[in-house]
Amino acid sequence: MTRRTGDGLPLSLRDISIDESPETLQLCFPGDRNSLKSLDVWSSPSLKSLRLDSCTALEELKITGCESLDTLEGLQSLAGLRFLKVSSCPGLRLSLEGYELCSRLDTPFCIRLTSLKRLKIFGVDDEWEEEEKVTTLTDEQERSLQHLTSLQVLGFSDWQDLRDLPVGLRSLSSLRKLKIYKCPCITGLPEQVLPPSLEKLMIKECEYKLNDQCRMLATSKLRVKIDGEYVE
Repeated sequence: MTRRTGDGLPLSLRDISIDESPETLQLCFPGDRNSLKSLDVWSSPSLKSLRLDSCTALEELKITGCESLDTLEGLQSLAGLRFLKVSSCPGLRLSLEGYELCSRLDTPFCIRLTSLKRLKIFGVDDEWEEEEKVTTLTDEQERSLQHLTSLQVLGFSDWQDLRDLPVGLRSLSSLRKLKIYKCPCITGLPEQVLPPSLEKLMIKECEYKLNDQCRMLATSKLRVKIDGEYVE
């Protein structure tokens, strides 16, 4: 990563990948405008606070392997965010309950994410698991999801106790691809939960009852892939 002494990062910088970050990470650009489109923060076990206020042009954000991270500031500035991935960050509520981030990824925040096209939601590894099991989303989280109107790809992965997918999926009129990976407690999909726009449903390492139901959903319009093989 290139740094400028005194006046911050160069305005022309478009991609940054950071590992082994110190406790606090704040990206600083001179002025109000910059060209940063992609930020990848990974393998930073000491990182506790990430500040994104100046990253107003950001379209892709990936945060992985930041076990101590518990503060994420400036998300309200990311109006153009198109891809969000948070994984192996047990201190962030997003890792535990999917839609909770910076204490709550609530309706006002989701209204700002009108450009978000891809979202991957990861559960918690066993070593980080808390006593309270997450079996379903709250009503507030369900409502929040419905504001992601541009979402085209949605993934749920490594949810050991989640039993139900959000009923509000049907309202995601732009959704094209839905992925469900390693969610053993999801045994079926609610009636009419899939949006008419859906083109691909991908299931991997899930319960056989869910697999059987999804096989029956395969049509010429909806392609279904189970454990790496398409249903014919």
